[in-house]
Amino acid sequence: MLVWRILYQASFFIQLLEYEMKNNLIASAIVALGLAASGSASAIVVGGVNFGAQGLTNHLETTTLAETFVNGVGQTVRGYGQVNTVNGLLNYAGANRLYFTFSYNVNTFSQTAVTFNNGVVNVYLRSEIANLLNQASDGVGGNIDLIDNGQLWAVFNGHNSDVVGEELKAIGVLTGADLNFLGAGLLDSVGGLAEVQAFFDSNAIADGLGGFADVNLTTSGSNQTLNSNDNLAGCNAPGAGQVGRWCVAGSAALAGPTEVPEPSVLSLLGLGLLGLGASTMRKRKAA
Repeated sequence: MLVWRILYQASFFIQLLEYEMKNNLIASAIVALGLAASGSASAIVVGGVNFGAQGLTNHLETTTLAETFVNGVGQTVRGYGQVNTVNGLLNYAGANRLYFTFSYNVNTFSQTAVTFNNGVVNVYLRSEIANLLNQASDGVGGNIDLIDNGQLWAVFNGHNSDVVGEELKAIGVLTGADLNFLGAGLLDSVGGLAEVQAFFDSNAIADGLGGFADVNLTTSGSNQTLNSNDNLAGCNAPGAGQVGRWCVAGSAALAGPTEVPEPSVLSLLGLGLLGLGASTMRKRKAA
């Protein structure tokens, strides 16, 4: 009887040990889940810019300080601005800021719609400029000069989204004393810092022609807010007098696609626990 009692107690303690080991394994898996979930919520920093938590859109919210006026085919619109927030973050690069310059050629022109092609958008990372209204838009020491002195962070080219070569389209009241428009287009990530180019290079936005672009561009503008340091004499002269003048101001936003989430950590954990359960059942059957 003593021998059987000892064997019974030994069997009981072995089962208890297995139970504790299984619980510890589950607890470890839950801890790992917590750590993984914490890691997945950590910030993504690309090229010195904080894009916030994983899963957010690659979104640059910007304000264009100035843009040149165009009114005919073959002309070039130029502009620049500052990126105010990245995925809603104000201090996305510490003491640095993102600035951009752009140019597009007028492809077609009418009283209510303009299309553009040959677009280039350059984004720069540089120490913050105190005030873009302290100097003129163009010329030596102007805002474009200041922006171009920064580190080239990203380069985007206009993406063709129409059989006539359209890369950007603006619709609105485009002539006269009151100028208001809305625009939209697509961009491809083609240069800048290698990690930034790769980050935006999604090929995930359908262009309607069977191809794919990387970034959506939306823009709006008017002639109501201008830089007083610019030569604005021509802005009050409708027609040819405005061409090439910094007579337009507005806003723009660049947005990449929402990142495709990786397989759920919770699902992977569930598969692991199922495997543990199957293993335990096999052991019991074998016994």
